[in-house]
Amino acid sequence: MKHTRFAIIGAGNIGGIHAHAIGSIKEAAVVAVCDKNEVIGRKLAEKYSADWVPTYQDIASRDDVEIACICTPSGLHTDAAEVVTAAGKHILVEKPMDITLERIDRMIRSARQNSVFLGCVFPSRFRIGVLKAKEAIEQGRLGRIVLLQGNIKWFRKESYYNVGWRGTWKLDGGGALMNQSIHTIDLVQWFGGPIKSIFGKTATLRHTIQTEDTGSALLEFENGALGVIQGATSCYPGSSTRIEIHGTAGTIILEEGEIVEWAIKGASKDECTQMLNLEPVGGSGSQDPMGITSEFHRRQIVDMINAVQNKQQPAVTGEEGRKAVEIILAIYSSSQSNMPVKLPL
Repeated sequence: MKHTRFAIIGAGNIGGIHAHAIGSIKEAAVVAVCDKNEVIGRKLAEKYSADWVPTYQDIASRDDVEIACICTPSGLHTDAAEVVTAAGKHILVEKPMDITLERIDRMIRSARQNSVFLGCVFPSRFRIGVLKAKEAIEQGRLGRIVLLQGNIKWFRKESYYNVGWRGTWKLDGGGALMNQSIHTIDLVQWFGGPIKSIFGKTATLRHTIQTEDTGSALLEFENGALGVIQGATSCYPGSSTRIEIHGTAGTIILEEGEIVEWAIKGASKDECTQMLNLEPVGGSGSQDPMGITSEFHRRQIVDMINAVQNKQQPAVTGEEGRKAVEIILAIYSSSQSNMPVKLPL
């Protein structure tokens, strides 16, 4: 890979994860950090010998930025994306892409019109165990998929929500489902395929916030499989994320992206042992939002660099990133109406 220069837009916790991941890639560098808070922005910029700038318009005007990582509060993603894509910068946008489908579609359209690549950050897709599970499903080794389940029973202290935008409809776009559970919801739909209908319920049971800290949904997939999503930040002390995939010829269970059960008809003992020892978990956000490793962000950023250099779409496109948001919005709609909701919205 030739050297690729990045800008970080938003110098909060997740911006720091991006910067650390980029800093670990020999052929990449952070050249600019954008944050309206000069103290926070300069601190991150100085750590990577980068420039601090106050606005994303400043990022757009720089000739030395090829890819911008958008790490602002969720409801502000499209505002930055439209400006920097209009200037010909490729973008890697943190999850959720934005908080409405209309805004996400604007972002996708802007990237397309300006002939730049758009990626959405779902680093769990770059776990080896996740990729092995996806491969087994696509090869039909589990037979017909009949049940899928995603459990995100996490915990956040009240102080976590003292940051003004978290847990608000305007900037977070939701709570435990939109912010924390979205990674698992993305994987459930990636494994199971398109969802036909959703019946969901949400509640605020632990925190003093506008949005939900607890949610549950029943899913009907287009292929006939059924599923369950349970997502929360109200479950003390917080448990590992768990995904179960059950088919007529096999079962795969993952915890934090690591395979903990590989029970497939015809699989050898050696294969099962290998699948259970692919790679360590590498941290968890179940109790601490900063308990995650930057390794899987690094893998996705490498994928984005390759996409730009080889002029091909990244592994997680904007269209892919949109899907999880649509599912979550359907859960919110169903909870409000107390009725099933059909997809697409």
